[in-house]
Amino acid sequence: MFEAIKLLVGVVSLIMVYRTITGNCNKYLAFAICAIWLRYFLSAFHTITYPSLVAGFSINALGSIGVAGLGLLLIPTAVFTLKKLFPFYVFFTAIAVSGFVNMQIPGTINVLVKWCYFLVLAGALFLSIRCQGQNETFKKLLVAFVMPVSLQMLSIVLGEAKATEADGSTSYIGGYNHEAAFSMIIVSFIFVLGLVNRNAISFRTTLFTVAVVLLVLVNYRTAILTILPIAAIFYFTLVEQRLKPSQKAPVLTIVTMVLAILFFVLSLSMQERFADVGLLVGNLDLIFKAPMYFSDAEQDIMSARVYIWSQYINAFTNADLLHQIFGFGPDSWKHKFDLYAHNTYVSYVYEYGYLGFISFIGLMAYILTASFNLSNKPLGKILAFSLIGFMIMNMATMPLWNIEGLIFFALALGTVFANPSAQKVSKEIGAGHKTSMEIN
Repeated sequence: MFEAIKLLVGVVSLIMVYRTITGNCNKYLAFAICAIWLRYFLSAFHTITYPSLVAGFSINALGSIGVAGLGLLLIPTAVFTLKKLFPFYVFFTAIAVSGFVNMQIPGTINVLVKWCYFLVLAGALFLSIRCQGQNETFKKLLVAFVMPVSLQMLSIVLGEAKATEADGSTSYIGGYNHEAAFSMIIVSFIFVLGLVNRNAISFRTTLFTVAVVLLVLVNYRTAILTILPIAAIFYFTLVEQRLKPSQKAPVLTIVTMVLAILFFVLSLSMQERFADVGLLVGNLDLIFKAPMYFSDAEQDIMSARVYIWSQYINAFTNADLLHQIFGFGPDSWKHKFDLYAHNTYVSYVYEYGYLGFISFIGLMAYILTASFNLSNKPLGKILAFSLIGFMIMNMATMPLWNIEGLIFFALALGTVFANPSAQKVSKEIGAGHKTSMEIN
């Protein structure tokens, strides 16, 4: 029955998407909306779209390849030559070199196609924000989330729940395949809501709060940890914007205390789910412990994540110098381990070696610095804290392995690069010019 509901909601959301992109919508935003909606639509029918169909490719994979290819044709070449993208090309080169050294050609193609998907989506959002503004772009982009958000709400009402693979607790994910990927859909929805001006849509604060509750009901603790800084800065900024300068100090102090209390209450209510996090923090040396020395109890910490990390780290540290520098190649874990690393940093150091790992850390630091340096300080805080939360999430799962995680990353990157830095604005004011909106 729920499959029929999925189809009905999908058709309704498609009509809404059509009406949005045929209205006052630039072609780059129309591309971004359709690309994101298509991914969420196909993923909802995972029993059909996940199995291999043609030449080892699933319908989902073919959809991603099609989006990446269309985006390369649609996005002007000038966007891909932005100096801002240089750290990404360094990272992509490290991936390609690792794949060539290890002759992991299929894995290399698979990974680079995913990053190509990310690049064209980020480019489309960058151009749309420059063309129609951030508020209009993200206001219209919300239509792409109608299907997954509606399905999750219906799954709650109808009791369509999934037992999580690790501990059997209940997750409401709208009939999607896995809570990890679905949690990134809701995180992206929360992120987009946070970037829309408060007067642009009705009940924005209510929608944001409902979205946070929906994320909690997904019951994926790493995503909950990710959203905490985003939610905190949202509510903090919401109150700050309504205050007079003389009121800010006392009121914001109270707000901070209230947020701290709410966080404490949430921690207590989900104490069992987060107990392992505290255990890990107190025993960080476990990560570097050889897997053969793990006790049965230690193997269960954080749903076996720590044990999995130790397997990857142990294999890497015992490798020869060549593999330590270049790694074992993209997707090489599939040939040695039963499970992916559940940690982006651990996975990247194993797959791409020191070369790829350092280039990835460098580009993350670059984006985070660019966020803090935006001329729009409130926006900069939202983006920076969102990225910090995302970086924390990557410590316990691998959102960048899924297209859903890359969509969130593209939303953040497109916004950061489309907004001028404080240094740039300062130079332009000094030169007596208005803020430039050119591609540079």
